[in-house]
Amino acid sequence: MNRDELLNEIVEMEQQMLRLQQSFISLKQQTVELVEENVALKLERDNLQRMIQTPRNQPKKMKSLQSKDNLAMLYAEGFHICRGELFGKHRGGGDCMFCLSLLDSD
Repeated sequence: MNRDELLNEIVEMEQQMLRLQQSFISLKQQTVELVEENVALKLERDNLQRMIQTPRNQPKKMKSLQSKDNLAMLYAEGFHICRGELFGKHRGGGDCMFCLSLLDSD
């Protein structure tokens, strides 16, 4: 194998690796979106089950606590619960002071 063939093969391998990396990034983004959707659907299902199982004359304070519990569960799953454009986005493993302040408020 001469020098030109070797360089051409290296360039082709590099291009294949770049295509593979782009595919991986796309797959990773789709996975994050599916996980976010899954968590949202689980929360909605749980809320609907609670609505079906609880009487309508339930006190307001109890409903408020359930909502806060849902937000805490969503935060524990790794998603933002703070107001704004970050709501529902994955936190990437770090804590968010805005989310935590929302959980601490009454």
